[in-house]
Amino acid sequence: MIILEGTDAVGKSSVINNLNDYKLLDRDKKICKLFDFNVSLIDRVNKLNEYLNNNKNYIIILVNNDKEELERRVDLRDTIDEYDRYTYLYNLLYLETYIYMEKNDLLRNRIFLVDCTGLTLEEQTNRVKEIVDEMV
Repeated sequence: MIILEGTDAVGKSSVINNLNDYKLLDRDKKICKLFDFNVSLIDRVNKLNEYLNNNKNYIIILVNNDKEELERRVDLRDTIDEYDRYTYLYNLLYLETYIYMEKNDLLRNRIFLVDCTGLTLEEQTNRVKEIVDEMV
């Protein structure tokens, strides 16, 4: 299974809808609960390693470092919850974790990053598709 992870409004659902011929999952509850302000970087990394040890899944993390764009996307929603208000800060948790794991050679060719900053939905979808196509 290939899981798309990332904060709300980063474009996970849109990418999945554009790649409906692929089996992509919008988040895994075990993973996304790690990206919380109360979970330290080291705890996130350790739990992600544990997750990789116990699953054969691949993880593609989507990030968007344009704070205004993320906030604009959130504001377009019919319902905005408290979590949505901090979407950019959650985005930084995903990015921080990926960078740390990359630097420490912990990705195991199973965690990938797509930086969606400034990309159109088509470009974002194509980047995810390229990664998925390399896996199969």
